[in-house]
Amino acid sequence: MNTLLIVQTAFRTLRHHTIRSVLTTLGIIIGVVSIIAVMSIGEGAKYRVNQTIQKLGTNFIILLGGSPKNLSQSRGGVGFTIKPSDLAAVRDECEDLDLISPGVICPTKVVYEGANWQPTVGGVNENYLEIRQWELSDGNFFTDQDVKAGNKVAVIGQTVKKELFGTLDPIGKVIRIKKLPFKVIGILSERGKSPDGRDEDDVIFAPYTTVMRKILGKNNFTALIMSAKTKERLSAATEQIRSIVRQRHRLLETDDDDFTIFTQDDIAQATDSASMVLNLLLFIIASISLIVGGIGIMNIMLVSVKERTKEIGIRMALGATTQNILTQFILEAIIICLIGGLVGVLIGVGTAEAIGFILEWPIFISKYAVSISLLSSAMIGLFFGFYPAYQAAMMNPVEALIEK
Repeated sequence: MNTLLIVQTAFRTLRHHTIRSVLTTLGIIIGVVSIIAVMSIGEGAKYRVNQTIQKLGTNFIILLGGSPKNLSQSRGGVGFTIKPSDLAAVRDECEDLDLISPGVICPTKVVYEGANWQPTVGGVNENYLEIRQWELSDGNFFTDQDVKAGNKVAVIGQTVKKELFGTLDPIGKVIRIKKLPFKVIGILSERGKSPDGRDEDDVIFAPYTTVMRKILGKNNFTALIMSAKTKERLSAATEQIRSIVRQRHRLLETDDDDFTIFTQDDIAQATDSASMVLNLLLFIIASISLIVGGIGIMNIMLVSVKERTKEIGIRMALGATTQNILTQFILEAIIICLIGGLVGVLIGVGTAEAIGFILEWPIFISKYAVSISLLSSAMIGLFFGFYPAYQAAMMNPVEALIEK
């Protein structure tokens, strides 16, 4: 029996039992859609997250006040536990460190004439833009002299510009932060979302000395934002910083850190781990769907064998061997699964593109994903089609011919 005739027979089986065939291949279709969508969206999400992580800055390191345990349990965010003396020690003693900026943050109300908004106000020094590799679209960033003098100057993000000024030019205008006048001297270039989903354009930066003394009334920082001299020295710089701060905080060897330190590599690893777990769960769901589909294929093939008992007997009587019958029914099962796989690929590509459009993520439809999907479909057909095929091949020709 040639391959073309086997394909025709498979399509005839599907056509004669349309509803049953559709329901049978539904598990295969859902499984393949899951594989295509997961792999395509996963690659797009990974690309998007990597782009976002790169926006943190080159060789980025951040030290936050509060232990990792306390940070995860706290509803109030980081603590003001990093002292100016910690800043001086890290800056002077860490040989692998390039730039450093203290950081304090406070979401607070900002007013310009009749408009008001509540962005995040950050107190940093003149190094912050270079550490984070941020750029200005207009104006200037504040200087070391502004920081030392505690000048009331501010650099605003694009969201703040839109909400407070609309189409007006903000440069030179005076805004009020907690009723204190700040002169706008610069506007940040558009940034978009941070790795944790925050709007990085909804910010105002001012000298940390001004924010600490005149807005917060605090003497300590919430963070140190730093960059290592090179990527190769990032790990060494991180360990040096940890050792320096532990010594300054007089922590024993058995004591946990009372601060949290991480790099952009740590963020990337955490993101990859979360993505891996999610992909694993979705692949398990896809595998279950494929197995359910395979069981359905086996059932429809067993029904097909029963309905075609006399046909099998005639073919055996005309010279068809056990191997011929076995091959015929296995190929039929594989073809039925591949049809479900092809439909699943088409729906999966469409689903991935639709989700990518909604989430504004780039979508990568790889040949690898399509190949894995079709190969999985074929293997499901081979595995679950073998038993019905074996049942057909083992029939006694005489009994098959007299079967009513």
